[in-house]
Amino acid sequence: MSSLPVTAAGIGSSGVYALNGGMVTRFSAATKASSEMMARVGVGDSAFQQQMRIAADPNAVDPAVTARSRAVQAHTLFRQGGQVVAAVWRDGQTQMSNGLAARLDWTALERQTASLSEAQRRDAIASAIAKQLGGGVQVQRYGDSGAAPTRGALIDEQAPANRAANRAVRDGR
Repeated sequence: MSSLPVTAAGIGSSGVYALNGGMVTRFSAATKASSEMMARVGVGDSAFQQQMRIAADPNAVDPAVTARSRAVQAHTLFRQGGQVVAAVWRDGQTQMSNGLAARLDWTALERQTASLSEAQRRDAIASAIAKQLGGGVQVQRYGDSGAAPTRGALIDEQAPANRAANRAVRDGR
């Protein structure tokens, strides 16, 4: 491996290094402060700046994506003891307890529903969940149109129970 030769005449108080075939500029303190200010995104910043901040932060959540996700309406909700234990959403996603998810044969269900429309597929998945849960479940079927609870409303409804369950697990350690 070889390095670019640097001419000694280019090194000095000017902040510029002269290279054979090119030039590299050393950043001043003012340039550094300016670039640090650009990394901070505030309320009044442009949409582009907000997108750049979100893209640069692997833990950032895009508020528009979150809002769209929370707005998705339920196709079918399943309740046991007043608590939602499973949901089929109009966007095709499902939500359920881990125990229930493990009891469903997803491979067979995928094969059985492969040739169905999305609406028929949601109906078939809802039927499979209801069958697995048995008679003690309350099924609230909304279908693919009309008013239905949103994912966000369900998350908000479940929040107190989830906090209590998480607290119980932590306290039991």
